[in-house]
Amino acid sequence: MKWAIEQFCNDQRDGLFEIQVNKKDFSFYMPLDYVVDGKTKYSFYCKGNIKVAEGKLVFMIYDIQYKANSLVPLSSTSSIDKLTPEKKPKHKEIITAFQELASKKLNQLFDAVEENQCKEITHWKEIDIQKPVKGMNEDECLLAFGKPKNIYEDNNNRIQWSYGLNFVLIFENKILQTIIE
Repeated sequence: MKWAIEQFCNDQRDGLFEIQVNKKDFSFYMPLDYVVDGKTKYSFYCKGNIKVAEGKLVFMIYDIQYKANSLVPLSSTSSIDKLTPEKKPKHKEIITAFQELASKKLNQLFDAVEENQCKEITHWKEIDIQKPVKGMNEDECLLAFGKPKNIYEDNNNRIQWSYGLNFVLIFENKILQTIIE
């Protein structure tokens, strides 16, 4: 979930949905741009799901839509499953572009898991109900609340995460010490 927040959420947990922390299962919106010579040729809009099932990480992509970006911009998207790559070379090109982008994202996910970026998670209940608790580490707060609107260091060398008008989290040595609501 940390990887998805970092990759796809612009603010807090805005790109995540159907979050079931206790089942380690969640879905997210996954926009992908296929860029050629510095210009976006295709934009893909899809949903992803990550879950742990029987001790294995399962990654699924579904509801794949695309939009071809050309001189005359199209305002609508089309479903990738209606393409006929065996009949139309352009359709094969679109599917190949999506496969390339999806493969890169999957490899990024595997790299993140292999690097084991998260600290030990001990506050699963609080993450599930999105409740800040003193003693949470930064990774737990990221999982619970998503990306903060602002991060800054105060005069006492403490890191502060601001979630707008909702609350501020103050960390010392990467551990939550103060919650301002």
